[in-house]
Order: sequence, then C-alpha cells, then structure tokens
Amino acid sequence: MTERLFQRDSYLKTFDARVTAVRPEGVRLDRTAFFPTGGGVLGDTGTLTGPSGLSRVVETVEDEGGVLHRLERAGLAVDDAVQGELEWARRYLLMRYHTATHVLTGVMFNDFHVRVTGNQLTPDKGRVDFAFEQFDRDVLEEGFRRANAIVAQDLAVRVSFVPAARARAQAELFKLETAFRHDLPELRLVEIVGFDTQADGGCHVATLSEIGRLVLAKTENKGKANRRVYFVLE
Repeated sequence: MTERLFQRDSYLKTFDARVTAVRPEGVRLDRTAFFPTGGGVLGDTGTLTGPSGLSRVVETVEDEGGVLHRLERAGLAVDDAVQGELEWARRYLLMRYHTATHVLTGVMFNDFHVRVTGNQLTPDKGRVDFAFEQFDRDVLEEGFRRANAIVAQDLAVRVSFVPAARARAQAELFKLETAFRHDLPELRLVEIVGFDTQADGGCHVATLSEIGRLVLAKTENKGKANRRVYFVLE
C-alpha cells in the first residue's frame, strides 16, 4: 500500500520513492505526495524522474491497487528509484479551493442545517451542490458573507487521525452525503480551529488567510432540493 505523504504534509513539493508496480495505465510507488482524484477534487500532476529520465505525471487516480500515477511516456521499471515533483501552483490552488469549501459548507451546515450532496473543485473554480429544502438566495448570500468573515479571522487548519468508530459516531464530521469506506481503521480529520471539523482525506492550506475571498459566481437548479453553487477565489 502506498504511503500517502500528502495526508501528513500538504506542502511537500518533492519526494523520493521507489516504483512498486508498473501497469499499462501507469505506475505505483511505495510513497507519494501526489493526491489522487477523489472527493470531488482533481488529482495532482507533475513529474517523476528516474533512471530513464523525466516522465510527466498527467493524472493521479485511485484504483483497486491504491494510488496510480498515469505517465505521459513509459520507461520506469519495478524497483526504480524516482524523485517526484508536484506541479505546485496547480496543487496550491486546489488546496485553497478545498479549504474554502470546508468553510462554506461548515457555515451552511452549522448555521442553516444545509447538507452537501456533491462538489467539484478545479484550479479555476469551486462547485458545491447544496440540499436546500427550499432554496433561499438570501440565505446563500449570507452564507458567503459569514464564510468570508471566518476567513478574515485567519484561523489555523490542523490535521489529526482518530479511530474510525469514534469518528463515525459524530455525525457533524460528515457534511457530504456520501459514505466513507468501511474498511478504514482510522479516519483523517481536518479541523479549522475554533470553527469546524470535517472528516476528509485531501490537501488543505495551513491558515485561512491563504484562501483569499470567496465570491459567489452563479447558481443552477438541479432538482427539487438541489442547488448547484459556483464560486471563485479572489
């Protein structure tokens, strides 16, 4: 199983690893700082440099074997030592959007009891689907105002790991209406200190001042109780 370095240090830009498997669709490593697509967040891109030179990682995904790095060209072999390097500017944007989404969904859940039914984050924009019983534009705009007020407090963001059974007993940790894997012995918690904690396996900034300002871009009606909300960061 690949050691997921990004879960301990989201700011790790380079790392050393060894190739453990080579497949037609990509390679697996014994350790990686590349985040695989999941939870509505795009996977990382970057490079792996090994004995045969530099190979571009065009996509990182999760499959039945773990984290898979899809390469622009073949050339690596099992047991090759490699150095990985993230496309950092892209990753950092995704970290900002991911943490911003935690602030916004925390406000909507804690203050207005609105859950999230889905999300998709790119380096250009964020998209969150909210389960409104009855959509209220004023409530949404107030949610953005409160989210930006919390960001302005520049709260710290901390990561911890707890036994899965203990985490699942706390419903407030799960804002997204999807289930976590049942075979995990522990769950990773992302805490915005003094505001909110959510179960989450992704990458985040260290303090809220790194996010910038959330700006509501547009909304779309996606069903009786589902409103799709787009936002950008300034």
